[in-house]
Amino acid sequence: SYFAGAGGDPKQRHFRTVSQAAKYDAGGLYVRRWLPELADEAVCVEAVLRPYAHAVEGWPSPLVDPDTQLTWQDAQRLSETGRVLPAGPDPHRGRRQPGGDGVG
Repeated sequence: SYFAGAGGDPKQRHFRTVSQAAKYDAGGLYVRRWLPELADEAVCVEAVLRPYAHAVEGWPSPLVDPDTQLTWQDAQRLSETGRVLPAGPDPHRGRRQPGGDGVG
């Protein structure tokens, strides 16, 4: 029951979707593949991670408070720099293109 999230676990465990996406799909390839509104390469990766904060046309308002979807480190970086992703190399560089990534 521990892994199912049921039981007497005293910790507040949350799946922080924005931070998870930044960590495991920093280039946004998975999201771009399945969400046509974000598929255009002209859409910056920060908008792919947080489309509600970047005025992506046709994007609905979030159902869950976006501030709860960040780890404290990512929330601090966003507050200080305006970005979820740390500064560094382009996350698209060296990645496989959608369609050849084994997704779908």
